[in-house]
Parts: sequence; C-alpha cells; structure tokens
Amino acid sequence: MQLFCNLITISWKGTGRESSMATATGSKSSRMTLSGEFNLSAKASKALDAGASERRAKARCSQAFPTNVQGTDAAGENFEIACAVDNISSSGVYLRLPRQVASGAQLDLVIKFENGQGSGARAFLRCQVLRNEPQADGRYGLAMAISYYRFL
Repeated sequence: MQLFCNLITISWKGTGRESSMATATGSKSSRMTLSGEFNLSAKASKALDAGASERRAKARCSQAFPTNVQGTDAAGENFEIACAVDNISSSGVYLRLPRQVASGAQLDLVIKFENGQGSGARAFLRCQVLRNEPQADGRYGLAMAISYYRFL
C-alpha cells in the first residue's frame, strides 16, 4: 500500500466529474470504480510492478481487528473462537487459529472494524479457506477468500 501511495497521486479537476492520475511514469486519465479502486493503464501497472514485492491483486490492511470465527475444523468438530485478523482486503482475509481447518472449508466471521474510539462497524463474512499454514507457535494461518459479506 505504501508503494501504491508513493507512485500514484490523485488530483481532481474542473467540476469533480473528471479525474486524472499522475504516476511515476507519466500521466493518464482514469476513472475510479465504485469500490474506490482505480482502473490503471498498462503503463501505470508496470510501474507499480517494477519495484513491488507484493503480488496480491488487492491492497491489504494489516490492522488486528477483533473477530469471532465459526466453522468446522479438520477433525469434523464445530467450533467458535475469538481471535483477530492479521490482514484483510476487499477479497480476502488472513488470520491464525489454534485449530486446523481443511482447505476448501467454509468459515463464518464477524469482524469489528474498530476506529480507535471504542466504536466501529461490524461485518459478517462468509469465507472459503484457500491455504492452511502450520505456525511455529502451534496455531494455523488461514488464507481465505471472501465469498459473501454484509455489514451488521
């Protein structure tokens, strides 16, 4: 995300209906999508990729938001665990649990997006486990795709 912020500067012109985007490699007119993402030109995408070690399609937020997770573990037992996400994006989430969960399993999460003042939005996420990584501390890191969400 820091690289993205350093390479792209947003500036609004005129009535606010047009936007332009200046990149490290030049300028290109662009439109922002409804989700707040930008449709980058091929030239701008290459400039971002040139110095980036991050290969994810969506930027991630590495804030430890409190989360409740419900699902079935690899042994077939149902569970509900309070934890915190390691990072989250508009399409995926990564967290660590003390239980092993099989790849392909479905988990339900309730995340509280705290604003640092004791309040914040809550969201329900239905996720599919893509990867299950054993950790040195005995927990399992779960990389998951978000298949459904709604704010509560």
